[in-house]
Amino acid sequence: MDSETLLDFTDRKTVQDPYPAYAWLREHQPVYWCPHFKAWFLTRYTDVFAAQADTERYSSNRMQQLVDAQVPPDKRAQLATFVKLASKWMYAEDGKDHKDSRHLLGKAFNPRVIESLRQDIEQITKGELDALEPQTDLMAKLFNRVPALILANLYGIPREDALKLRRWTDDILIFLVGSLDPDKGPEQALKGVEEMYAYFADVIEQRRKHPEDDLVSRVLEACKGGDSSLDQVLAQIVFILVAGYTTSADQLCIGLLHLLEHPEQHQALMTHPDRIKSAIEEMLRFDSAGSFSHRVLNEDVTIHGVTMKQGDLVYLMRASANRDPAKFPDPDHFDIDRKHNDHLAFGRGEHFCMGTALFRLEAEVVFSALFKRFPDLRLIADNPAIWRTNNLQFRGLKSLPIDLGKGAAQ
Repeated sequence: MDSETLLDFTDRKTVQDPYPAYAWLREHQPVYWCPHFKAWFLTRYTDVFAAQADTERYSSNRMQQLVDAQVPPDKRAQLATFVKLASKWMYAEDGKDHKDSRHLLGKAFNPRVIESLRQDIEQITKGELDALEPQTDLMAKLFNRVPALILANLYGIPREDALKLRRWTDDILIFLVGSLDPDKGPEQALKGVEEMYAYFADVIEQRRKHPEDDLVSRVLEACKGGDSSLDQVLAQIVFILVAGYTTSADQLCIGLLHLLEHPEQHQALMTHPDRIKSAIEEMLRFDSAGSFSHRVLNEDVTIHGVTMKQGDLVYLMRASANRDPAKFPDPDHFDIDRKHNDHLAFGRGEHFCMGTALFRLEAEVVFSALFKRFPDLRLIADNPAIWRTNNLQFRGLKSLPIDLGKGAAQ
C-alpha cells in the first residue's frame, strides 16, 4: 500500500484501524501535516509527552480553531454559541482559568469521593448483569448503560435521564474533529450543547435551593466565597459528562474485545483475577477510546527539522505514542502483564484527566463482576463486532455480540 492511501484519514478502513498509518508516520514523518484535519500530527512518544507538558507553547484554548478547520467561513457564525460555551470547558482553558476550573471540580471529584462510589458501582453493575440475555450485544446492554447510570448517581439525576447523555455527548464529540457521518455535524453538535446546558442549568437551580449529597451540590458548595460563577460551574459539570461518558463506555467495550481476541490473555486473567488492574492499563495503552488531544501553537515550534507555525493546530496522537517501539517493547502485542506501562491514555501535565480514578474503579468493578458471573463468555464467530468509523479521535464499537455461556440466565 502506498503512503498516500495509507494516510487517507477520511478512509473508513483507516479510521477503523489507524495503527499501520501511525507506525508509518512515526518512522517516516513524525511531524506530519494532515491536509484533511488542517493540523499537525505528532506521533512519537517523546514528542507527545513533551508537548503535553509544554503549556507555554501549546495552548489548550483551541475550540475556535477546531471549528474553523472543518466548517466553511460562511457557516462559522452559527457555531459562535458552541465555541463560546465549549471554550469554558476545563480542557479548553489555559493558565489561571484552567487552574480555577480544576480546583472547583477537585474538591468534589477527589479520590475519597470516587472510592466512596464503589458500592454504588457494584450495585449498578449487578443490576445490569442480571438483565442480560444469554446472547447479547454488550455495547448496548452493558457498556453504554453502566457509565451513564454511574454518572446519574454521581450527579443525582434520574436513571431515565442518564441515557439521554450518550446522544448529547456523541453529537458533540463526533463533530469536534471532523465527522464522517452526515448525521453528526455542526447543527447536531450545537443542539446537543444547548440541550445539555439547559438540562443542567435546571439541575443547578434545583440544587441551589435544595442541596443534596451529589457532585452538583458539592461543586456549588466549593464555589461559595470564591471567584467562580454559576456559568463556570455549569461549564465544568457539562464538560465532565462530555469528556467522561462516551469515552468510558467505548473504552470498556474496546478493552473487552481485545482481551477476547487474545484467548491466552483472557485465560490468564481468568486464572489470576488479581491481574485485573494491569489488564486495564494494557487495554488503555493498546487501544485508547480517546486517541488524541489537540493544542494551538502560541509560537513557532520546530521538531525534527519541521517548523510548525504560531496559530497552527497540533494533534497529540496519544494512541500512536502508546504503540511507539522506542517506549514499549513489542508494542503491537497485547500483554496484560506488561511492565512499566507508562501509557498516555489520560494525558499528562496540567491537563491530566480528572476522571482517571473514576474510570479505573469503574473498569475494575465491571470487568471483575462480568468475568466472575460469566466465566465462559466469548465472541460469536458468525456475528462479529462492528466498529464505529465516523470519527478518528473517538474510537468505539457500534456493537459487541457476546455469548455469555455458563452463568447466563436460560
